[in-house]
Amino acid sequence: MCEYCYESAMLYFATSGQRHGIYNRFAYLEETDDLKTEIEQLEDPNNPESLIDLAFCRLYDHYFTHGFDAGLFNTLQNKFGQEAVQVYLAKRQACHNDLFRAELSKIELLRDEACWNRFLGDQERIYGQALELLNSYYDWWVLDIGKEKEKRKPNSTDENLLFPDESLTASAEWDKFHALYPEFFFVLSYLINRHNNSDIIRKIALTNLKDGADIWTKDLWLQRRAMIACVKRDGFSLIVDNLSQIRYELIYYVLLKSDTNPTELNKLKEAILSEDEHPMQAMMESRHIIGLIDELTGQNI
Repeated sequence: MCEYCYESAMLYFATSGQRHGIYNRFAYLEETDDLKTEIEQLEDPNNPESLIDLAFCRLYDHYFTHGFDAGLFNTLQNKFGQEAVQVYLAKRQACHNDLFRAELSKIELLRDEACWNRFLGDQERIYGQALELLNSYYDWWVLDIGKEKEKRKPNSTDENLLFPDESLTASAEWDKFHALYPEFFFVLSYLINRHNNSDIIRKIALTNLKDGADIWTKDLWLQRRAMIACVKRDGFSLIVDNLSQIRYELIYYVLLKSDTNPTELNKLKEAILSEDEHPMQAMMESRHIIGLIDELTGQNI
């Protein structure tokens, strides 16, 4: 399954409530409103390994959004096991940023509220380094600047890329992305919750990847979260004004996750209907968006 196919499947799982296969575990862990219960009911949580990364990402965001919660951290550790948690924390040493390498590898940060508060107390330093780290992600991973490439192997069936280009993201770069992803998520959550007017959030929301996405769409998840934050701040005019560069899956997701009003939705509907052809076509079509808008405005009753 390609990454954009998976994103469409994720939307289906998240909206239908159906649970089957490996895909729903990622989707529900990313999107659930009841993180504690979702973690508790995970089966074989350390397979695939990346589930623990997603669980920690949601934990970070929960701390920023709802406040410190040692009980939730204990739930995570009990489910994944102390050994897996220690391995996860040790991997935070891969971060090239001194501040986040030092702090995010400490277990005390997540189980000791005083430690958490001391860390966040240095607001100016955290803000500056969060911007630096997220801008480096944007340049390197989103814009493809300085990303190492390699030739596709003969008869390759690499599922991480949608298009069969000769030049692919090097495996070492994928390893780097996966190693650094929790830090990227952490700083995006920090900026959304503490400095939501940061321009980098809007840039991530409106810029599509120049290369193939992660097979589990973790990079697209960052974009979805950034877009939600921007629409919450600026309204749906952001989507209407930038419609040609936003894929329908992202619009569909925002409609599901955001507070809407009929006036905004009808303006979006008019903009979509006036398009001759949508340049950012992935799996969804305009009829899916129009159908959801009609459902939200009661026009299909």
